Amino acid sequence: MSFHLESPLLYCARIFDMRRRNFLGLVIGAVAFALSGFKTAKAKTAKAKTAADLKGPITKIAFGSCCIQDGPQPIWDVIAKSAPDVFLFIGDNIYADTEDMTLMANKYKMLGKKPGFARFRNATPVLATWDDHDYGINDGGLEYPKKEESKKLMLDFFGEPAKSERRQRPGIYTSYYLGPKGKKLQIILLDLRWFRTALNYDKAIDGYKPDPSPKATILGEKQWEWLAAELKKPADLRLIASSTQFVSPDHKWEKWANFPIDKKRMIDLLDENKITNAIFISGDMHYAELSAETSPKGFKIYDLTASGMNLVENGSQYPNRYRISLYDKTPHFGLIEIDWQKSSANLALKVISDKGKTVISDKVSYPIA
Repeated sequence: MSFHLESPLLYCARIFDMRRRNFLGLVIGAVAFALSGFKTAKAKTAKAKTAADLKGPITKIAFGSCCIQDGPQPIWDVIAKSAPDVFLFIGDNIYADTEDMTLMANKYKMLGKKPGFARFRNATPVLATWDDHDYGINDGGLEYPKKEESKKLMLDFFGEPAKSERRQRPGIYTSYYLGPKGKKLQIILLDLRWFRTALNYDKAIDGYKPDPSPKATILGEKQWEWLAAELKKPADLRLIASSTQFVSPDHKWEKWANFPIDKKRMIDLLDENKITNAIFISGDMHYAELSAETSPKGFKIYDLTASGMNLVENGSQYPNRYRISLYDKTPHFGLIEIDWQKSSANLALKVISDKGKTVISDKVSYPIA
């Protein structure tokens, strides 16, 4: 997402106290060791949790986006208190915006050294996709020349196995199947950057308009083929992570509606496969909202946006005819709670503020065959 009024640095400086506090431990009282050959014990570094650590039915999924590495990140401790089984980092996980891979690597290191994040990822698996700023270029797509290098940095940072399919094919899209039969959750992480064609910029509105060209695409054909196959696999509940909003059609920034052929293709794909159990989650906009639209076959499509882990923007200035709820006051994260019953999956769709308060809440239920 573009920063609409200020540069990213000015925007962040306005919102956050950027003063860094160094906590330097003081070495008190030097100890002389008389015994030769004494060896000091090495501190063990905790290993970050991964998808391989996920066991049993998944009942609580947290997610978030838009997390500037230079600013304070107290939100991690609040997320930890909600005790999610897994956290989905769905884009703008750092703000790199560079072709300098050393600079990008250093920004990942800054995130990794955040005490709250370090504690959290050692206790909870973190699964990730990217958006534009961690991809490397604001509002960027297939034209970004350093995407291979950026991909490696991103996958290395989030502990992607060396032989995973993600590392073997273009893009970073992937899926996970978690839980037993009757409680099977499919998590799909889309890549909206690697294959995406140019946006249709309109100077008159200083924003983007829908591009009706058949060549315009947000996913690219290879990812579409993969997604079609994934959606044919059986699952009792599906969570589709899209770094930009799927449902909201009216604002002038990045969204699926800028690619009307691809958006229709997604809805048709869901309808054709009679998929009624899919929830979209999204980020990018620097505020939170819940939106829903109805497919041509009458299926309700929900999109829960949580976008502002340490920055927020006035969301009421952006129209959305499908908006159910809006929150734009403080940093926040998304939370989906699943109550697995024998014949249904009952969901609570929530946004939680940085103070631990539920600021958006709705319920939806899906039958289990």
